[in-house]
Amino acid sequence: MKKLLFLVSAVFMFAFDWSGKVNWGMSYDMAKNIAKKEHKLVMVDVALTNCPPCRYLASKVYTNSDVANYINKNFVPLMYLADEDKIPLDVANYFTGSTPTLLFIKPNGELCYRHIGALPPKAFKNMLEQVKANCKVN
Repeated sequence: MKKLLFLVSAVFMFAFDWSGKVNWGMSYDMAKNIAKKEHKLVMVDVALTNCPPCRYLASKVYTNSDVANYINKNFVPLMYLADEDKIPLDVANYFTGSTPTLLFIKPNGELCYRHIGALPPKAFKNMLEQVKANCKVN
């Protein structure tokens, strides 16, 4: 019985869906190229698998239709799990080690804005709107 309980809890721990409704990209270089072509910022979320605020973003914020639609329309989103993924050097240089860290990077690799921590969906969308308004991409 203990083995079964351990197996079930392990499945739930590793089967967590990080995607929400956001169309996460797979490559930083590709994201920069798309961002340049579409005059958008690259939004990078650096998380940890066992980080409660990171899981909150994944389960409550990125599943919110208003937030996800805004991200998909206005940014080129990427997510890296710092304890599982190889983080590109440009991103790693801006990552402080705290999670979740959200980085908003111009197509030329310049950091425009960094946010550390989670916010509820409405406040998160407000932050996204401020970033878009204050970080112009030519």
